[in-house]
Amino acid sequence: MAKPAAKKAAKAAPAKKAAAPASETKSIVDPKYRDKYKNTGPDWLGAIIISVAQPLVEKTVKVTDEAGSKTKTVKVPGDVDVKALFGLATENGLDIKKYKAQEGTHGFAGRMRMTIRNMLQAVAKQRHGITVGGTFKKAPAEWLAEKKAPDAPTHGKDGVKIAVKKPAKEKAATA
Repeated sequence: MAKPAAKKAAKAAPAKKAAAPASETKSIVDPKYRDKYKNTGPDWLGAIIISVAQPLVEKTVKVTDEAGSKTKTVKVPGDVDVKALFGLATENGLDIKKYKAQEGTHGFAGRMRMTIRNMLQAVAKQRHGITVGGTFKKAPAEWLAEKKAPDAPTHGKDGVKIAVKKPAKEKAATA
C-alpha cells in the first residue's frame, strides 16, 4: 500500500532544474535569432548603429584549437551610448520624447537600441537610406529587397512624403 503514496509524492515534488552553465547568458532573445545574428553579424543598419552608438572595445577571449588553449584580443561592440543613439534618431526625424522618460530603468540601453533600430528601419525603407552625421547613407539594394521596401522611395531624405502624380487614366476615373 505504500507504493501509491510514494508515486503521489514523486508526482507532487517538482523536478530540480540543472544549473545553467556559466557560459550561457541570461538573454530574453530567442537563441535562434541570437545565433543567426552571431553567425552573420549585423546588417547594413545594424553596422551603422554600432559605428555611431556602440564604440568597439577590446576583449580578451579564450580560444581552443589543436595546439591547445590560448587567449587573444578581439574588438567587440561596447555598451550602447544612448545619447549618440538618440542623436541619430533625432537627426532622422524620429520623436523620442516618450522614451527619454524611461532612462535609468533596467535594460533601458538595450531596449532603446532595439526600439530605435526598428524605427530607423521604417525610415530607411521609406527613404531608401538614413542620415548619419549630416550625410545621407543610401541603403544597399539587397537590404531594401530583404526588408520588402517599395521599389522607389516614398519619402525624401528630409522625411517629407513624395507626391506621386497619378496617371491620366486614374485622374479620369476619379473625376
